[in-house]
Amino acid sequence: MSNSTISFHNKLSDHGFPYHNKNYHEAHAEADKAEKKKFPKGYQHLKKLEKTLKKHELMGTNKRNGKIEVEKRFKKYASEIGYHEKVESKALKRLAKSHKKR
Repeated sequence: MSNSTISFHNKLSDHGFPYHNKNYHEAHAEADKAEKKKFPKGYQHLKKLEKTLKKHELMGTNKRNGKIEVEKRFKKYASEIGYHEKVESKALKRLAKSHKKR
């Protein structure tokens, strides 16, 4: 993951986050699994840090234009977060397509 597609921000809100999307939880689980396989140590640290987030805070998000935004305090794990967001986004698109075909 190149840092050219990653930008850093002080705070990221979950406003507009796809929790309402029925495929989101399945896509998130897929991304977790892929991230754990590719970055086992980073994944462990991120899971611990995830517990420090407040209710509407995010570590990272994938924007529609393909840019990844990461909260500054997680800069060290930008590649892990970016990878998770990309896998999650691809899974959401794939799951949405497969549900339309039904």
